[in-house]
Amino acid sequence: MSRRYEVGGYTAELDDDLQVVFRNPRGRKLQQIPDRLADTEGVRRLYRLRRALTSHRRDARMQAEAWAAAGTRVPAALFETDAVWRDALDEAGVEPTAAPPAPDADQDEAALVARTYVHPAEYTMTLLLRAPFAHHWDTLLAAREEWALTDTFTTGIRLPEGSELAFPERLMAAYPGQEQEVLEAAYAFGWSLWGSPLLYKSLLDGDVENLAATAPRFLPAFLDELADLCVKEGGKHKVYAAGYFTRARNAEREHHTKPDERRLDARYATFADHGALAGGAVRARAKELAPRGAVVSSHQLRCFRDVLARRVHTPADLYPGVAADLRKVARAAKADPESEVAALLADLVPRIGLCAGDADKFWADALKGKALELLVERRPETVHDVLRLAPDDANSAQDWLSLLQRSGALAQLTGERPGLPAGEASRVLYDWLASEPTGRTRSDELYDVAVRLAPRLAADGVPVRLPYPEPGRRRALIPLDLADELLEHGVPLADPPPKLGGAGIANMLVHRHPHLPRLLADPRFARELRDALDAELDLVGLPEAGISYHHHYPPHRATTHSSWHSTPGLCRTPLGREVLHAWLDRQRARVRAGLDLAGLVHVIAPFVHVGGAVDELLKDDAAAREFAAVDVVALVLADLPIQADRPAVEALMGTLPPKDLIRWPASALHTWIDGTLPGLSDVQAAQAWETLQTGVNCQEGLRRLVARLSG
Repeated sequence: MSRRYEVGGYTAELDDDLQVVFRNPRGRKLQQIPDRLADTEGVRRLYRLRRALTSHRRDARMQAEAWAAAGTRVPAALFETDAVWRDALDEAGVEPTAAPPAPDADQDEAALVARTYVHPAEYTMTLLLRAPFAHHWDTLLAAREEWALTDTFTTGIRLPEGSELAFPERLMAAYPGQEQEVLEAAYAFGWSLWGSPLLYKSLLDGDVENLAATAPRFLPAFLDELADLCVKEGGKHKVYAAGYFTRARNAEREHHTKPDERRLDARYATFADHGALAGGAVRARAKELAPRGAVVSSHQLRCFRDVLARRVHTPADLYPGVAADLRKVARAAKADPESEVAALLADLVPRIGLCAGDADKFWADALKGKALELLVERRPETVHDVLRLAPDDANSAQDWLSLLQRSGALAQLTGERPGLPAGEASRVLYDWLASEPTGRTRSDELYDVAVRLAPRLAADGVPVRLPYPEPGRRRALIPLDLADELLEHGVPLADPPPKLGGAGIANMLVHRHPHLPRLLADPRFARELRDALDAELDLVGLPEAGISYHHHYPPHRATTHSSWHSTPGLCRTPLGREVLHAWLDRQRARVRAGLDLAGLVHVIAPFVHVGGAVDELLKDDAAAREFAAVDVVALVLADLPIQADRPAVEALMGTLPPKDLIRWPASALHTWIDGTLPGLSDVQAAQAWETLQTGVNCQEGLRRLVARLSG
């Protein structure tokens, strides 16, 4: 074979810089491989040759630098037989040794022998190989890479003490008499003296299937090696590493391979550390260690628990059966299962926190026995982890309350046990209240716990904050009824923000104390509650309350998604009724004072927001008659861009159903409006249509409002 390959005048050649260059029949250099040469054996041979030569240069430089640093004696023969070695050694400052010491026995794995090969393309190369495996590499290189052995000599160089065999030599040593078969299998994957396989999973999986069919006894070792390569590569390959590791263990079980247990434990730990250990592999390990009737050593139990802990880097790494698997192995080791689970939690909780509710049920299973109590004994600060849990963090509020009681956290909060400083109960209660989402019903358990804390809160004298809206925090329910009860027990409350921070009247709870006698007797809260209700009725504070609207609610709608879907409890209190009636009087006064069409929209819109509260609390026949008397058509005529006859406008409005203002195309507007209002420009036609549609919507809104107000 030459350094040049040709098909139909197209050539591929390995140049002096070890680059494969392609040319067309006229000798012009091409930027990419031509179709005539693509997927040809000749080009593949050139690339194999290039890989060998470039790898030899790289490896020689790295080895020469290592020898220079270690002061290794290098024989002069290596300088003389290979120019690549000579250049690398000269550059590293390594001086040749005329007479190297005699090597150890030929089968010494630490001894390196020199093998000089020649290639048909007139390249020579000297490689240093471990003595016991050198002749196997000779055979492979001759058959697969076209490098023929021409000379060999001893070097007197030994690898450092404790140097491990690399793959595939490690596997060759494990199968004496089958070394060549191992080497051929490794070469098929892409292992050679020049490097390891490229990590293209689809190709590697095909090689794995072939190996499983031809030499399954080698399969676990190859899968392990692929897993190691993927871990080293990192990134997305970590997922592949977990898969190859699991398949290696499955292959061991399938082919009844008995691996070294200590090495296996170390591999589990290593892959756990790298986040490349699948939950299925751990579960299979538990079954393997503790089948029915098996006895597990204390060392094996300790290693298994260690792996369970090390594989958890985030809460998502927990699988549902972690505690069950640990209990199973603990029972086989004659150890206390709950103590083992507690020991595992003592490792996990400081790193990922404590959680009481999860879709995968890990925490529910881990904490269902005595593990929590044992964890608190082992790690007293667990009480603070429990206090950080909100009712919503558990599978249920009942589970949350149980954790508070079992851990002793509730006893510390109430002061029955020492451990928490003054003010801590107030802070914890605030955090719990702030965690209650507005979209769900408040838990009775939280209310009851707060009432149990009242004597401690009163004794501490630290004002309790209610969970008013704050930037960057989700909105919470405002427990006015709880605040009223805390006042009854003498608990001080922090000053409320203006208009209660725009919390939204519908998010204020009064269920347990519907009349709020003590809270409304507090001038701070009475003032801010009145202002908050007034602002919301006038649609002033709604943006701050998180309710989305533009300038008004569509007047023709009975309700919107942001309306009160039921009458807020605050409105039923004496203060609420007073504010509602005063607001209705203001709306009636606006009507009596005279309105334009836009003003009428702003009068009707708040009634859409308050919804059913009108039906329940604002029945007023006199008000109904006043709203029924509003002449909407007159307001429409005043807003039209040109003068028009009332009967014609009424007829035109009669053709429109109530609906949101979604503008029509200009051509459609003219077709509809020109018969009644001829000669309008496009802008005027759009203005006239919007006025007419708004008038129709207001008529519908007034019809609904009059019906609601009527007794």
